[in-house]
Order: sequence, then C-alpha cells, then structure tokens
Amino acid sequence: MRRVLVSLAFCFSLVATLLMVDTSSSRAAERSEVTYKYGSHARQRLDAYWNASSSLQPGIVILHGGYWYEDASWATKSRAFADAGYATFSVDYRLNFDAQWPAQRSDALAALSWVRDNAAKFNLDPDRVVVLGSSAGGQIATAVATYGSGGNTVKGVVGLSPVASPYRAWNDGNHETSTFQERKVRDNATVLARCYPDPADTDTSMHASCWDTWKDMVVKNRASGANDAPMYLIHSQDDFVPVTHSTDLEKAEEVDQGMPTNGVTVETVPGAAHGGSLLDEPGMMNKVLAWIDARVDAA
Repeated sequence: MRRVLVSLAFCFSLVATLLMVDTSSSRAAERSEVTYKYGSHARQRLDAYWNASSSLQPGIVILHGGYWYEDASWATKSRAFADAGYATFSVDYRLNFDAQWPAQRSDALAALSWVRDNAAKFNLDPDRVVVLGSSAGGQIATAVATYGSGGNTVKGVVGLSPVASPYRAWNDGNHETSTFQERKVRDNATVLARCYPDPADTDTSMHASCWDTWKDMVVKNRASGANDAPMYLIHSQDDFVPVTHSTDLEKAEEVDQGMPTNGVTVETVPGAAHGGSLLDEPGMMNKVLAWIDARVDAA
C-alpha cells in the first residue's frame, strides 16, 4: 500500500512539473520564426520572430555586426525581443566583399520597406518600427537614421558600439600600438570603400570618388538635425570602438544641426563589452527596451 501511495505521489509531482513547464514556455510555443527574402541576392534575407497579437505591435529591425564582412547570429536576443511584445526582424545584408558602400545602407532600407509592406503578416504596426544595430551594423543603423528624412523612416535607432566613423576607425587602426580588433575594423572599412581614404582621390571617371565614398560612410556628415531619427548610442569604457564615434555624431546633430537636446543619447558603461554583448550587462536590456518603448509609444 505504501508503495502505491509513493507511486501516486510521484505521478502527481510529474504532472505538476509538466504543467509548470508548459506554462513557462507558452510564449516560446506560440512564437513564429520564419525566414524571408527581401531581395534577389543570397544575403538579402531576414529572419522574422513574432507572437500573434490581438492588437498591432511595434517592431524591431536588427542589423548584425561582424566588421561588415561576416554574419553574426541574433536568434537568442531576437526571441527575447519578440517575447517582450515586438515583431522582430534580424536582417542579413550584402557584406563588404559582396558590394561596396552604400549597398549595405540600401539593403537596410530595402529590408525596412519589405517589413512595412508585409506588416499584416506579423500583426505589426508599420509606423512603430525602430532599428537596432551592433558594431558595423550600428554604422548602417545610424546611417539609416540620418539618410534623407530618417525620422520618417524609423521611430528611433539603438546603436551598440556603432562604428559611426569608419574614417576614425581607419586612423585608430593605423598605429603600431593598434589592437587586432582596431586593425580588423580598419582593413574591412577599406574593403567596404574599395580604396584607402585619400582626400585627393575625387576622380569619378572609372569608379565612384574614393573620398566621397569615405565621407558618405561617416554618419555625422549626413546629420540634418530635426529630420533625423532619435538615437540611443552605447559603448563600454574600454570598447575598441570608442565612444567618440557617438559623441562626434551627437555634436553634429545637436550642436551643429540643431536637433533637440537628447535627440541623441550617448551612454558609456563600465568594462570592455562590445556590440551585442552590451545587452548582457546588468540592467542594459531593460534600459534599451525602455528607450524603445518611449519611442514607439510617442504620439
């Protein structure tokens, strides 16, 4: 008899455990994950993560880092954003050996256009979309914020260690004391431009002007103040992409172009985290979500 009671107790415990697991994983069970094409090139793909919603939900478009020359997975954090109530799109774009700048910015804009055109598939409000870019993807994201009327394109941009000035990165990586990462950014920025930065190289007879390409890659050169999307730019204190990339952009927007104060918010956190790993720092994921919430909920 005692053995029967023990067995029954075990069964009840197992059922309770299974019910608890089912409840805690319900969001993951409901979440959809599908890959779509937004262009004809093999890299013009995006992974969509979303939960069905009874009302239209805001969206986050993610542009990965990787020195412009390699892919980086954002699946785990994309799922976290989706389960926080955002239709989330992790975008691949042509890398620097596929095409030179500004193909990467064009791909980001094309992906955003595709997301808006297909918003109904994801219960997405196409007017409440932000972009989050990491490292090299942060350069592309901030370029979206400042291209044309960036404020009409997206509600805001989060940059995690954004390489907002590839020219600054080229100089930072050009010293005997430069780190491996700094040299890697320098070399891949050169591939992105298809030339070394030379102010005298303005010839366009055989290719786009080298110097004009480098100037266009530097985000602050397109700053236009109130027409641009608000930005939240984050670096660590020992980031190999220093915070000056973002403070220079902040000055160009708020001082030189008259963007309202806090149109660009720059934050430095302790340590040496870079890019997406900044979201693993204590409290940072919540701060980023709070900033995004304020942008997509603004009238």
